[in-house]
Amino acid sequence: MRTRKMFSKLLGVTVAVGALFGASAQAQAGVVGAITTPVITAGALPDTPQAHVDSNVASSPFSGVVSINIRYDNQSFICSGALIGKRQVLSAGHCVDTNGNGSVVDLNKPGTDVRVVFNSSGNVNALINATKVSMNPDYQGFNNCPDGSKGCVNDDISIITLAQDAPDSAKIYKISTVPVTEGTHIIMAGYGTAGDGVNGHTIDPSFSVKRIGENVMDLFDGDDEQDFEGASEVYYADFDGAGQDTFCTRYGVCTDVLANDKEAGIGGGDSGGPSFVEMYGELVLVANNTFESRFTGQTAGTFGTFFGGIILSSYADYIAQATDNNVTFVPEPGSIALFGLGAVLLGARRRKQK
Repeated sequence: MRTRKMFSKLLGVTVAVGALFGASAQAQAGVVGAITTPVITAGALPDTPQAHVDSNVASSPFSGVVSINIRYDNQSFICSGALIGKRQVLSAGHCVDTNGNGSVVDLNKPGTDVRVVFNSSGNVNALINATKVSMNPDYQGFNNCPDGSKGCVNDDISIITLAQDAPDSAKIYKISTVPVTEGTHIIMAGYGTAGDGVNGHTIDPSFSVKRIGENVMDLFDGDDEQDFEGASEVYYADFDGAGQDTFCTRYGVCTDVLANDKEAGIGGGDSGGPSFVEMYGELVLVANNTFESRFTGQTAGTFGTFFGGIILSSYADYIAQATDNNVTFVPEPGSIALFGLGAVLLGARRRKQK
């Protein structure tokens, strides 16, 4: 189901999900360890945020999911990302936007850097500085539309180039070019604010603690440069649980509700983190996660809230250019018509409307 400019129709307080650290963290030489402000949000008991923590070992399928420390103007931020080449990390555009209007962070400015943290072998096993940061050229700032109006979250992608190769223990992910549909089952990972569906966000982000959760894509926005026609660029997913299925109740979009210990939302610091689908027996990137939101009266991170991000297949040309083609797409762009249905099933069975 595609909806024209769906973001502007959802009546609530919507926020980008990068998290700000205190200025005091700027002075630390190593990985920022002291969290000064309040990841994947768990379901209700007996599910807990701890149950969603990844083991941070090389054998984990999430070993290539990284945390990112962005520092400028005496501020320090945390975001998440995914390794897509030996020196290339995909994240969100707003993570490296210094003024909210699409101004990419200047690595030549004193006191400014972008550092990528790898946790793929025990705890923190590598901290690598960026030598280049690219932002999608169509990204004009969070919530900004091409015509100057509000209500657009499209184009929110960045590519971070590392000063050296990532650790061998970190998995490099391929990117899916298969179109997503209502009911596509996604697996998310990130380092942001955690909690549960009853109490909301209660646990601070961490550069070394990544959590895993799952959800189902429900709604989509098209290309904002084409009046929201064309291929889908943005996805939305609701956080179902405790009898709440927001998009089913409000819009009649009734995708599967996952088990209590699987269904999850996202929080501050998960920006740029990956959403995967299972293809060819491995995790393949299908989207990055860029925002969370809620309707009036809802508490952030509780059942009934929603979130979303950017569908990467719509940005294959930009990703290839920004990585100097050091990325793998599956299947190769242009070959989707030959892709056998038996190889992967992205769509899930749609439930009847309640």
